[in-house]
Amino acid sequence: MNQEDCFTPLRHKAVELPDYIQWLLDQDIEWAEHFGFQAVPIPADFIQIEPALQELDKIWQIKRLGLLRVEPMSVYDWHVDEYRLSCVNMLYSTNESSHALFGEQRDALNKDVVELKYQSDTFYLFNNQMPHTVINLGGPRYLFSLYFEEEKDYCSLRDLYNG
Repeated sequence: MNQEDCFTPLRHKAVELPDYIQWLLDQDIEWAEHFGFQAVPIPADFIQIEPALQELDKIWQIKRLGLLRVEPMSVYDWHVDEYRLSCVNMLYSTNESSHALFGEQRDALNKDVVELKYQSDTFYLFNNQMPHTVINLGGPRYLFSLYFEEEKDYCSLRDLYNG
């Protein structure tokens, strides 16, 4: 297992989305449960406003955007996504006590892991079919994430993006 099997940073940094997310968090948001996260939709207009999303949408069509929240002092347990083969994520929180890990079972009690150390304003193509977890030891963790119109496996999408 290596980093390239788990995630790939996109070429363009976020331009407009971070300010919008901050504005959104300053509002009285109605969060909804979504696969164990709290979630709120982000307008699809950002697909055409944000250069990284615009480029990606030309390669593989994006369906919807959202902001996910993980509560403080919690763990989103090891899993592979049931419905998403791949996605794009961008961590909004700058919480140093939050860790996104990918893992492969080494033996009955141990996993080998790769950590996605999110860089500020950076989108990552994310392999939802590689076992992963989130360990959040700090305040609320906010993550931008998206769904594609049609599911496509991470390696194929990564190859299209890098093509």
